Amino acid sequence: MEDTGVTDVAEVGSRRRFLAGLAATAGTLALSSLPGVARAQQKVFVPFSNKSLDYYFFATQQEAVKRAVQAKGWTFQAVNANFSTTTQLQQWQSLLLKNPSAIIADPIDSQAIVSVIKKYNFKKIPVGIIDTPALGGEVAITVDFDNRAGGVMAAETIVAALKKRYGSAKGTVLNCYGALQSVAWRLRKEGFEATMKQYPDIKLISRPTEGLLKNMLSVTLDTLSEYPALDAVHAPSDSPARGIVTALQQKGKWKKVGEPGHVIFVNIDGEPAALQWIGDGYMDAVVSQDPIAYAQITVEMLDRYSLKGQPVPLGPYENKQYFWEKAQITKSDTGASLVIPPFVVDGGSVKDKRQWGNIAYNEWGLRYS
Repeated sequence: MEDTGVTDVAEVGSRRRFLAGLAATAGTLALSSLPGVARAQQKVFVPFSNKSLDYYFFATQQEAVKRAVQAKGWTFQAVNANFSTTTQLQQWQSLLLKNPSAIIADPIDSQAIVSVIKKYNFKKIPVGIIDTPALGGEVAITVDFDNRAGGVMAAETIVAALKKRYGSAKGTVLNCYGALQSVAWRLRKEGFEATMKQYPDIKLISRPTEGLLKNMLSVTLDTLSEYPALDAVHAPSDSPARGIVTALQQKGKWKKVGEPGHVIFVNIDGEPAALQWIGDGYMDAVVSQDPIAYAQITVEMLDRYSLKGQPVPLGPYENKQYFWEKAQITKSDTGASLVIPPFVVDGGSVKDKRQWGNIAYNEWGLRYS
């Protein structure tokens, strides 16, 4: 066929579309090689590594993380280590294979968790830690509770009640302390007992319970048999303290505040059970932490800063949706840290809708197992 020097118009259009397609594909590949763009193109996946579901507090904490993550439209997955450090480390390794956008965790062992935090650091995956701070690695944000200050506050609340009863700080006080391998329970014990020892007329009876309901029941029963005029009792957590309530009921000591024979009763945590006891008039107060805030603030900081490659800014933090409202974000050895200040919940504040126990029980419908 003779070459006329004229190219078919349709052929020209086809070549142009083909070349344009190649350019677009190349551009997409080049952009997707950039870390920020690659992460933006895939759905955000943020798993939660929980230490246990055996306590109402931990179940609420997991539910709070789930709700906060899903409210962002992100993918959520929870793993439960059942208080096994080995299991928790293995779960972190398995989750790393899924290339998460970030991870949130409540560590069982503050030191052991450092090894896997560093693996996530190497992959530039932000880490958020709640409830139990890690002792190393780079953590984008840690949100927790001042456990020692919580113990101090619980002791001071009991001392104030004793002064109201007797006109001075005196009486007999039982501390049903928890397992000392728990950093939180150990710090609460230290704060509580250091405060009590400042008052020479207070007889402090400190007895181990491992943080178990059945042990708190038996220890309280034994102590009431030995000291029938017991003035006050304290537990570091509300869930196992249901054993204390049973003991007081069995001994005829479950009296309302102000009634003759009332045993002053102050715990730490702020669970629905404690709020109910306070609301019914039987419990004096509870020193509260806030697992819902732990979760929500961590997700907030990951979203606003860490997933954008920015550090969490230090300084005042204020949010009136929380009962405590104000805190400070400071620099710790691992990174930005927000320590929620402990606060007392009593008859005057127990019905506040911002109390985490009210939210978990009344709004979310979480029940004790």
